[in-house]
Amino acid sequence: MSAIVEVISPANAVELLSVVWMEVTMASLAALVWLTVTGKWVAPKSQKKMEHVENKPAEQGKNSPRPTPPPFGGRAEQARVGYKALRQGKLPEAIAALQQWPETVAGNVPASVAPRLLMAVAKAPNFDEAMAELKVLAGKIESRSFEAAVLEAIKNKDMTACRKLQSLAAPMLISKSAPTLEALARAHATDLTMLRVLVDEAEAPLAKCFAGAVLEACAALRDVDLAMEVFEKVDEADATALRIIAEKASTVAGSSTNKPSKPIPRLDNSGKGHTKDSSTLAREICTCARNGNLDGALKIFERLGSQAASTLVYNAILQACTDCGDLEKSLHYFSLAESNGCVDVVSYNTMMKAYLAQGDEASAKHLLTKISEKGLTATHGSYHGLLNARANAQDRVGAWKLIEDMRAAGIPPNMGTCSILLKSKSSSAAEVSRALALIDNMEEPMNEVFFASVVEACVRTKSLDLLSELAAKFAQQSSTAALTASTYGAMIKAYGQAWDVKRVWGLWHEMTSNNVQCTAITLGCMVEALVLNYCVADAWQLVQKMWSEESTRLLVNTVIYSTILKGFANAKDIQKVMAVYEEMRAHGVQPNAITYNTVLNAFAQGGAMNRVPALLEDMKAASPPVEPDIVTYSTIVKGFCTSGCLDRALEILQEVNSSDKFAPDEVMYNSILDGCTREQRPDDALKILGDMRKSGVLPSNYTLSMLVKLMGRCRRLNQAFSLIEEISQEYGLKVNIQVYTCLIQACFNNRQANKAVTLHDQIIKQGLLPDDMTYRVLVKGCLDAGLVDTAVYLVKFAYGIGRPKGKDMPPGVDDQCLAELMSALGGPGSKDAKGLQAELGQCKTAAPRRGGPQFKGKGKGKGK
Repeated sequence: MSAIVEVISPANAVELLSVVWMEVTMASLAALVWLTVTGKWVAPKSQKKMEHVENKPAEQGKNSPRPTPPPFGGRAEQARVGYKALRQGKLPEAIAALQQWPETVAGNVPASVAPRLLMAVAKAPNFDEAMAELKVLAGKIESRSFEAAVLEAIKNKDMTACRKLQSLAAPMLISKSAPTLEALARAHATDLTMLRVLVDEAEAPLAKCFAGAVLEACAALRDVDLAMEVFEKVDEADATALRIIAEKASTVAGSSTNKPSKPIPRLDNSGKGHTKDSSTLAREICTCARNGNLDGALKIFERLGSQAASTLVYNAILQACTDCGDLEKSLHYFSLAESNGCVDVVSYNTMMKAYLAQGDEASAKHLLTKISEKGLTATHGSYHGLLNARANAQDRVGAWKLIEDMRAAGIPPNMGTCSILLKSKSSSAAEVSRALALIDNMEEPMNEVFFASVVEACVRTKSLDLLSELAAKFAQQSSTAALTASTYGAMIKAYGQAWDVKRVWGLWHEMTSNNVQCTAITLGCMVEALVLNYCVADAWQLVQKMWSEESTRLLVNTVIYSTILKGFANAKDIQKVMAVYEEMRAHGVQPNAITYNTVLNAFAQGGAMNRVPALLEDMKAASPPVEPDIVTYSTIVKGFCTSGCLDRALEILQEVNSSDKFAPDEVMYNSILDGCTREQRPDDALKILGDMRKSGVLPSNYTLSMLVKLMGRCRRLNQAFSLIEEISQEYGLKVNIQVYTCLIQACFNNRQANKAVTLHDQIIKQGLLPDDMTYRVLVKGCLDAGLVDTAVYLVKFAYGIGRPKGKDMPPGVDDQCLAELMSALGGPGSKDAKGLQAELGQCKTAAPRRGGPQFKGKGKGKGK
């Protein structure tokens, strides 16, 4: 500045003034000529009016960076519209105007307005909708504009806006500058989850200022794992300086809490940071271990010589030995690390992991106690291994004891802790609620990975009310306020299994309104849920809509079409089955064996076996051809047996027997036996039973039930009894109540009512519990035989009167059966009927079996 002052001498000043006066004179002359020629005078905007426009208070985001209005030219009106809409919070109008600006069209939203726009989106009442509108400008907002918006949010201590700004960076293709990353790291210094997200998103090598901020936060939070990740991603030239920063931060953190701070990775014994070679070789050790090459890892370690005397390298070789399951070598190198003073909490955690892999929890617990004795501080990882072992052992008491130990050590449970508790397959709804109560005290919000485990646990324990509550909480905490497609799919599937179609549709509409990109798996879950709830027509309509849109057409695949085919097949709607099948082929979606078998099953259930030959030809003509499998032949056999064409089914069985590719299985044999029962051909059935024995196919209770039904209908009751005794002894088969129910019915069919009642008493002595169907057969049979007193006795027994007490509730009988008995006693108003009714009214029976809603044809789902 002094040099400039010296240059402006009095003589120079005179020269400058003369030039200025000359310019003023020329401008005045030009104005005079313009006025004379045109007769018009363009007055400039009054300063007062311009100041009014400049100082007009913003209605949206008044603390946001104020953009400078662009110079008025060809786009003056468009500029005014854009700024006015932005001030009034009308984001769609503002964004539409910005799209037309020459700067935006050329490549970037002007830096004068972009920060204000970002803040307006972050502060918008409905962030999802605002974000959807903003996406048209993806890739057109510079990192400096994003940096200005973030710094403004941090300055105003608006952490909600800060989180939303961070969440929109990725979808808007905005790269974060080093100052931005540092500012975000310091803003989220107490939020380990957000820090980890920042480190994961940042490209290596990390900027020194950003890495330093994260390391200071790690020291305060006493988290070694994230600090290690930071050191792996920094430039080697910055490593030494960053270690000094980390150690100072550790010292400060330890003194402020009066607790030993969690050590940041140690320096080498030389007092310097790890050399490039040692760090590289440590990574090579880990790479060898991941490839299962422990010998290679050991050779690298031995070559290091004196360079091996560092915590990083010792931890690498410890991890390698643990990953490869060599406990002996893990113990050897852990001992060496201790003797060289190169152990930290990571070393202890790795050694605990090695013990736990061998099932030695006692040694792992002993190491946990030594951590504090060595002046170190345990981490979440120190406890999580032991907690996982207790969860796998289904020891809920031991698991919760570890939770208390963690709290006593000053380590609050985090999402990882809760996830371990949730994964236990033995967890009840109460246990899941207790585990999820831990998240109420967590400062960190739920992330997507954790919420997925929450969904799985709630689905497994059928805690769907709790799931709804937590989904709403997650949506409020999440910076994007939306779940991923996979999580939506899991929830849709769960509510589908709970017969809640309204909630299924609600989740689907929520997913689409949040602009979550659907996947084929999510669509498959939606279709499956609708088909399960007999909304097959709705499922087909949804698939047709997805196919009609170019962006979602690729999601419609063979599995989804097969699910719809299965729904219409179960409804025995052959016309719809064929319509879906033809549409599938017309769209070029290649059917597979499951698809063809589903269509064949529809033919079998709907009595359309005449269509089978044409479908088999389609299988041959497919590209590539689809070979029939054992399920194909079993389905065809079942169809012929159901439609009364047993001889044709026997021919198929003979073809399969003569083929080298397949051998008949139990399903095929049982279908043939069912056909023999329908046509009352006992000799053929006994021949089939002989073929089963020769083929080594073990008969099941279902096989026995078919044989007993057949023998009973053909008046071969003694043979039915002998078959049960013979097969159960030969194959060690424990006869179930369904087989005995068939045998009781066979006794009544052969006018052996007393034998049927005696069989009931025999079943009770064997410790089997007859179900409501068994008692229905018994009571109806006795009434048909005129044994009313015996029927009364059996009904009382079904209600628990005179029945030995056990842990199972008595089954009772259905209303129709009870009404028939009351009629036999003289009607509901008779003395005997009233007495029996009063006696039964004092009894408690098992709750009636529940199922899904009955199929109602083409009805829409309630939530559609």
